[in-house]
Amino acid sequence: MTGCTPDLAADPAPRALSERLRVVAVGPERVTVLADRAAGCAACASRKGCGTGALAQLSRPQLLEIARPEGLEIRPGDELEVMMGGNDFLAAAGLAYLLPAVTLVVGVSIAAGLGAGDLLSGLVGLGALALGFVPVALMERRGRNVAELQAVAVHPPRVESCHT
Repeated sequence: MTGCTPDLAADPAPRALSERLRVVAVGPERVTVLADRAAGCAACASRKGCGTGALAQLSRPQLLEIARPEGLEIRPGDELEVMMGGNDFLAAAGLAYLLPAVTLVVGVSIAAGLGAGDLLSGLVGLGALALGFVPVALMERRGRNVAELQAVAVHPPRVESCHT
C-alpha cells in the first residue's frame, strides 16, 4: 500500500481482529485514539434489527489509551490500525454479554426454587443482573481489554481530492 507504514507484526496472530482508529493525541508512552462503538454496524447484515447497534448510535465515541509502539511515527489525525486476538475478543464478549445473562437466570431460578412469587423473583433477578455487570465495570475501569489492543500499523490521513 502506498503511504502506509508496514505492519509491525510479521506474523499476525491467528483469528485476530483489526480495526482502524483515529489518533487524537500522542504522548511519549501512550496514544489516545477515538473508538466509535458503532463503526462495524454499517457493514453488518443484522444492523436493522440490532438493539446493540441502536444503543451504540446513541452513545458517543469513546477515547482509549493504548501503548505507543516503538519505531512508528504517529501524529494526531493518523489512523492507527490496532489488533486484538480472537480469543481475547471472545473472552471479553463472553464476560460482557454472557455473565450478566447467566446471573439473571440463576437469580430468578434460585428465587423461584425457594418459593418466591413472580414479583420477588423478578426483583432478585434484577439484583443478580446488576451484580453480573460488576466484573465488566471493573475490567473497563482497569483498562484490561484496552491493554490487549496492539498497534500494528499507522496510516496517514486520506487526502481527498475533488474533481470537477
